[in-house]
Amino acid sequence: MKSDWLSRMCPNCESGKVADSPVARSARPAESMSFAEVKANFVGLRGDQVFFSYFRCKVCDLLYAPKYFSENQLEDLYQEMPDNLMGEDKSTVSKTQSGYVNWLSKKVNSISNYLEIGPDIGLVAGEIQNRFETQSLVMIEPNKSIHKELKLNLSDGRASVHEYISELEPSDKFDLIAGIHVYDHLLNPVNDLLQIRAHATDEANLLIVVHDEKSLLRKIMKSKWPPFCLQHPQLYNPSTLRDILRRAGWELEHLSKSTNWWHLDHFAEMGSGVMGLPTKWTKLLPSVELPTRLGNMIALARRI
Repeated sequence: MKSDWLSRMCPNCESGKVADSPVARSARPAESMSFAEVKANFVGLRGDQVFFSYFRCKVCDLLYAPKYFSENQLEDLYQEMPDNLMGEDKSTVSKTQSGYVNWLSKKVNSISNYLEIGPDIGLVAGEIQNRFETQSLVMIEPNKSIHKELKLNLSDGRASVHEYISELEPSDKFDLIAGIHVYDHLLNPVNDLLQIRAHATDEANLLIVVHDEKSLLRKIMKSKWPPFCLQHPQLYNPSTLRDILRRAGWELEHLSKSTNWWHLDHFAEMGSGVMGLPTKWTKLLPSVELPTRLGNMIALARRI
């Protein structure tokens, strides 16, 4: 194996014991390549997707990549990432984000001070801003290339944008902290969850959306499942998500499958591309919006 890569213990229990065989491995595993080669494959979905091999921890069952990027490499890779729309219309993606807030609003009555980790262009924060009488919104977004659009989407003066959580003052406290498809991107999720807990009020809630590596779709698609990708150093299931939250001082209280909205033709084109199939036929499909279950889960945890 190349020496370019960080060797990781389990990011949940810190054990180095993993199963003998990987749960998922790409045709050309990233750990067998150089950083320059892997960097060229970092953005986008492909039929020949490259990713680091995922193994299951023998102690806590977490699925993670024992070989992965270093923090410096990740900083380099994420600085100029495109937004997370994946080619979809902003209005269609907004339906997905609205669904998250609809789910949240059935469980949380008020939000005074809101912190979001990795808000991308701020679609969820915008919904929070519109529906709750928040006193402040604070965004932590390391990707500077999307700061301009993020600020435009949150333009009423209540929101501030920072690159890192370390830029917050110790006295900054929030009663809702959100991370939408963020916690499966973090190199040290327990440490990061502990860090944000220091900025949580005693009654704070934590809103999370992550992929479910034990979903039916993952079992059907096997190693072609799109969340098996270079951006994810680990992936969760309901049990391992509950475990990692508890280790960081959060108690999982609500968990549901989440829904994504896509245009049918765009969704079929992406799916065909990932499976290595021809995509021209998808142009014959109508461009209608449909809700889909993609093996994601939405969770709400409380501070303990």
